[in-house]
Amino acid sequence: MRFTFHSIPVGPANVGEVGVVASTEKYALELREFYDSRATWHRRLYRVAGILVILAGTGLPLLANLDYPAKSLVVSLAGTLVAVLTALHAFYRWDQSWVLLRGTESALTKAYWEWQATRPGEDDLSSTQHFLDLLADLRAQEAVTYFKDLPFPSAVPTQPGSR
Repeated sequence: MRFTFHSIPVGPANVGEVGVVASTEKYALELREFYDSRATWHRRLYRVAGILVILAGTGLPLLANLDYPAKSLVVSLAGTLVAVLTALHAFYRWDQSWVLLRGTESALTKAYWEWQATRPGEDDLSSTQHFLDLLADLRAQEAVTYFKDLPFPSAVPTQPGSR
């Protein structure tokens, strides 16, 4: 398991040095690697947290009924582990993020290979511009999809019986 963290590339770099097409290719590959890495981490977090919740949650009745030293501490820690991991999952939505990030990575990869199939020369920039627009659209769609179901707390709590 590698522990590589990627920061999201902001756009093609070094255009003047390597050209628009080469810079766009580097950007697209870095962007795809960013989404691949994040999707992999969200999958790992979702699975590990889920397994720990299942093990600790199903073990709680056994832990509560056995007699052993520091029983109350062990039962409390197991219950706290279940509560914390469940809360983190609800907050970070690792399962939904994993699916969304993997879908975006797949769409980026498809767009990259379609662009490669019609790869232009340095003087024909129309397909490269179209490709960059598509990458921006895919990233924007990923953000819209992620945030559309995110519940935000209301600014003013409503009181029962008040308007």
